[in-house]
Amino acid sequence: MRALGFAAASEQTILVSRLAGGRDIVLGAVTLLARDEPRRLSAASLANAAVDAGDAVAFAAALDGGRAIRPAGLRGVAAAAPAALAGLWLGLRLRRS
Repeated sequence: MRALGFAAASEQTILVSRLAGGRDIVLGAVTLLARDEPRRLSAASLANAAVDAGDAVAFAAALDGGRAIRPAGLRGVAAAAPAALAGLWLGLRLRRS
């Protein structure tokens, strides 16, 4: 949890991390299964971008949460925002193919 910017791991942070991890495994599997079909890969990329954008918003909200959670907010925004933009770019590019 420290690598994500959390000072300490609590039962709540572990639970939320497991939920997000499970979600990411499913999104990754769907993306891999669509790799040979541009339309499906476009849809998967756009779905990933939407989830990453939601993560960026959630992490941005944490920036006002005080000193204990601010580092996690900064790291999360730094990772999720570019991922959302890259997924959006790829999804739209594939859609035009």
